[in-house]
Amino acid sequence: MCHSDGVRVESIPKVRALGAFVDLVEGLPQVMAAAKDTAGRYLYVNRGFAERVGRRARDIVGRTVEDFFAAELAVSYAAQDAEVLRTGKPLQGHLELIVRADGRLGWYLTSKTRLVSDGGDVVGVAVMSVDLQSQMDSAHSGLATALDAVRADIAHPWRVREIADIAGLSATQLERLSRRTLGMAPRGVLQRLRLEQAVRLLSTTSLTAGEIASACGFYDQSSFTRQFRAVLGLTPGAYRRASGLFT
Repeated sequence: MCHSDGVRVESIPKVRALGAFVDLVEGLPQVMAAAKDTAGRYLYVNRGFAERVGRRARDIVGRTVEDFFAAELAVSYAAQDAEVLRTGKPLQGHLELIVRADGRLGWYLTSKTRLVSDGGDVVGVAVMSVDLQSQMDSAHSGLATALDAVRADIAHPWRVREIADIAGLSATQLERLSRRTLGMAPRGVLQRLRLEQAVRLLSTTSLTAGEIASACGFYDQSSFTRQFRAVLGLTPGAYRRASGLFT
């Protein structure tokens, strides 16, 4: 049995690992967690996931990603699940930009792994996404100052050395601090901030993809499109078309 928001979910019989997973993630407000069967139906979601999609957990269980996410994103998420189920290789630390139910942007590190029954059968996927925004908000004061500076001039061709100087750290110290607190190297954080601004511009302006690439400091439109798709799972144009579907 799994419990979420007062819901008793007859999940997957004889999967003790699922019960342990639920115990681990249920009370973590900065974590979105879910378990799905091999057909993609939600068996369990924690409070963080329910709040993300703006629904009660009981209204999510039994449904699929297509019911809660824009079409292109749903396809991307389902493809991730299918690959994990097919290969047995976990998805670990995948950076994703998620639009929350209130319209705010949030960065998450997502991991997925197969759920296996006590008899050895593959019966589903367990998913956990950790909210990076809390780490950003509570970062080392020097690092936080540097991130604010980058956001204020996102089109600048930033180098790690410049960011480290603003943070009052050596490049090596910045690298270690960034990996420890944010789970990624400074270059990854810089990419995150550029994409964050690009998403805002796609959602709120009529600028072309090329204009947005330039405004956000990408080398060119091709590089922008490639990096955007690698992180968000769809092209800038597809994201713009889907952005009105986030609720």
